Amino acid sequence: MERQLRIIVPFKFNGAKGRLSSALTPDQRKELSFAMLRDVLSTVREFGRVTILSRPGLKAEDVGRDVDILESDLDLNDALNDLIEMQAELGWPSDILIVMADLALITRDTVKGILDCQGDVVFCPGRGGGTNMILIRNCIFRTCYQGRRPSFLENLEFSRRSGLSAAVYESFRAGCDIDVPEDLVEVLLHGRGEARRLLEGWGLR
Repeated sequence: MERQLRIIVPFKFNGAKGRLSSALTPDQRKELSFAMLRDVLSTVREFGRVTILSRPGLKAEDVGRDVDILESDLDLNDALNDLIEMQAELGWPSDILIVMADLALITRDTVKGILDCQGDVVFCPGRGGGTNMILIRNCIFRTCYQGRRPSFLENLEFSRRSGLSAAVYESFRAGCDIDVPEDLVEVLLHGRGEARRLLEGWGLR
């Protein structure tokens, strides 16, 4: 019998995507952030209960999807670990899949790929050493997004120190988070959802 899955999508809606400022206006960056979020939500929702993790103030009508919103004043790493600890205290009723909100290229097969991997924890690295998706099957694990090294290395090291079996899921689509102007080309080339249509509507080619 397959375990239940809870999908957590961290989302920053205030001042999002500042590194795109040389290519997009503040309003465009905000609009693109929400479009990518909706693309991610549309892709992952068939796999389990989806919760957006955000700072206070995000409204469901702003998202445009019927989805749970968990508000937290904590920074990303502490908010994620607080959620993991709460799940552990409840007896770990479901595994957790963390999916970043700017993975505009992911598809159903991308998500199925990480779910098919074995291990107590499975990491999908992003370009530059970030960690774009994490599948957590053991309540001992804690995320490491605040270390001195790239989070992918920190997460792997934590897993090994904790005696957890860790796997790595390599994926072009999941590894391509949209952060800088050059990344917009990837959305135009490989995107299949609202984010791509938005960029095309702005006349980007």
